[in-house]
Amino acid sequence: MPILKKAALHSSRPRFRRLALGWLMIGVFAVILTHVSAAAPAAPSVLYDAAQGSLPDAQGFTFLALPSVAPAISGGATVLDTSSSKSIVAGYFSKSTPQLVLDRAAGYTVRFTVQVDLEDHSGSDKNNDGTEDRAGFSVIVLSSDKRGIELGFWQDRIWAQEGGSGSQLFTQAERAAFNTQSARTPYMLAVHGDTYTLSSNGTAILSGKLRDYTTFNGFPDPYETPNLIFLGDDTRSASAKIQLTYVAFGPASSNGPGLERRVYLPLLMR
Repeated sequence: MPILKKAALHSSRPRFRRLALGWLMIGVFAVILTHVSAAAPAAPSVLYDAAQGSLPDAQGFTFLALPSVAPAISGGATVLDTSSSKSIVAGYFSKSTPQLVLDRAAGYTVRFTVQVDLEDHSGSDKNNDGTEDRAGFSVIVLSSDKRGIELGFWQDRIWAQEGGSGSQLFTQAERAAFNTQSARTPYMLAVHGDTYTLSSNGTAILSGKLRDYTTFNGFPDPYETPNLIFLGDDTRSASAKIQLTYVAFGPASSNGPGLERRVYLPLLMR
């Protein structure tokens, strides 16, 4: 009798192990699916999409021009043209909403698509170092604490405006050769902590530290506004004609899957 009981016990163990392993696998997959779902990146919040057939000030922006200039929708893009005079200042300021929070500690991205058809910055060497210091098209992004970056776009270069005060304020800092003229190009500006990186189609173009521009005193003065995105011509020393088709912001993007986004399969052992 003991022999029979022992044999029965051994014959039931493989089945028990298979059942236990099955329940374990179900639990593991449930946890994995929960983590993958929780880690799904939030969709960017669109501030402007030219496909809607309207100008940015009919969507997520406020338009300011001094003196008056009239942007237009053409070929599926907003065309902003200040090339008739360098004295024109014109551009789009993001509207303040509870949703537009640019927290650099948590990290965020600003995406935009633009083409610089014309640009003239001649005679804008502010500090007499042989390098021009103005751009006919600029992008300003300021975090919730007003620290941010202003990038100038020439037809063959993208560069950062220096911050601080005195003679160094708004002079050309880090720069990179880049063709902004040949096509409508998608850009992503990623901000995290004290640094920014500008990229296009997954390739980094320019990176550096964030700046403080709050010592500027003039009109208009966007640098005192937290959670701000500006696109346009913000100087009386340069001009441009650009095509703008898209602007959005969102949380920081990961360069690759983190641990919480990977799927692990259980190892089956016989």
